[in-house]
Amino acid sequence: MTALVVATVLGLAPAGVMAQDYPNQPITAIVPFGAGGGADTQTRIWGEAIAPLIKQRIIVENVAGSAGVAGTKQGIGAEPDGYSVILGAASTIAINPVTNTAADYDPLTDMRPVALIGYTPYVMVVANNLDVKTLGELIEYGKAHEGELTYAGWTAVGEFARKGLENRTGLAMTPVPYKGVTEAMTDVIAGRVSASILDISTALPFIRSGSVTPIVMTGPDKSPALPDVQTIDEAGVSDYLIDSWIGLFVPKDTPDEIVEFLNAKTLEALQGQMATDRYADLEIERRDYNVAETYDFMERQVSGWKALIEEVGPAE
Repeated sequence: MTALVVATVLGLAPAGVMAQDYPNQPITAIVPFGAGGGADTQTRIWGEAIAPLIKQRIIVENVAGSAGVAGTKQGIGAEPDGYSVILGAASTIAINPVTNTAADYDPLTDMRPVALIGYTPYVMVVANNLDVKTLGELIEYGKAHEGELTYAGWTAVGEFARKGLENRTGLAMTPVPYKGVTEAMTDVIAGRVSASILDISTALPFIRSGSVTPIVMTGPDKSPALPDVQTIDEAGVSDYLIDSWIGLFVPKDTPDEIVEFLNAKTLEALQGQMATDRYADLEIERRDYNVAETYDFMERQVSGWKALIEEVGPAE
């Protein structure tokens, strides 16, 4: 008998055959955060866009808790049949495994990267009363006003961003912790705090209203929304990247055919008009990576964040 016949007689369909009628039931997308946040929003846009292409519903399951560890581990432990997918962010994929003992998983071997759902660059903004327009000017201001600069932070990413920048430029800013972005930006706008680093989607309304001044993108690429703002490389700072992204993952033993299918349909879905319009509104960028490119991106993120965390120590 051929291998296919033997497998059929035994009731063990080969992976390729399994994938031929995939999907034949709804897919559960596990978001390891509460409803309403950036990861949840992007997941729902993706789900709405991909559903007509695969002719199945996407059921979003929010599993909040333990800084994203609980939901991530639930996804890792799901059946590797393509009917459970995991949404990951820098915090759950690259940061938690280094800083959180509960995150006892390897993000590149315990699950498989499938596609990048969305990419959001970060930008550094300063209070208008400082009257500085570039990172270089802020550094000079800090030298002339030693001990005066302060930094509004409310996430581990923001604190790592501050520490990494200080290590590379000597720019000393006293951290001022906040519970959330609203309180933090209120004080930056009022000039009670000097600066902050945050995702461009959150920052743009404040920038466009003239309430704060953007001085540098914290990555190597220009932002179409802020074309006149320097990149971190243009500002003369090397080996520094702070950004935000949402990736699609599956349990590690998910068949290659399903991984490739989900990648192709994700790219097609996000290139559609609905997703394009929604992403434009939210200032989310697409990265049309194939499976191999997605893995390479995640590998760089994991190694980059690990190096930064080991360099600067734990967030305060």
